[in-house]
Amino acid sequence: MLADTLERYQEQEKSLISDFKGLCHEDCHHLVGTDGLVHWVDRSSPRRFGKVLGGEIASCRQVARQTGILLDPVYTLAAWEQAVDLCRGDGREAKVAMIHTGGTLGLFGLAQRYPQHFAATANGQA
Repeated sequence: MLADTLERYQEQEKSLISDFKGLCHEDCHHLVGTDGLVHWVDRSSPRRFGKVLGGEIASCRQVARQTGILLDPVYTLAAWEQAVDLCRGDGREAKVAMIHTGGTLGLFGLAQRYPQHFAATANGQA
């Protein structure tokens, strides 16, 4: 969860499910049930909007090097870390899907704010 209350996120989830059902053929309705699709969890490091914590840009760079997936350190990194934790799990068989909702444009602002983390090195890597 980012910045709102659990109740507000659950209301939004129900609204999205309702919208999906309104747009999709009835044959698809069983895919979403009625509600409760999302397992909402608190962030391990709550923050205010735009606050980048130490080591987060380096974590985003590591994920990009290993997977080719660009993450921003404020939102998508938190989702990525939670998805990885759920995949590692406690032996339970869980299906985990992370929906990458963007954030890449935010990297341009971060590059201006933290240029030392985005400058190319002597070997040409950023």
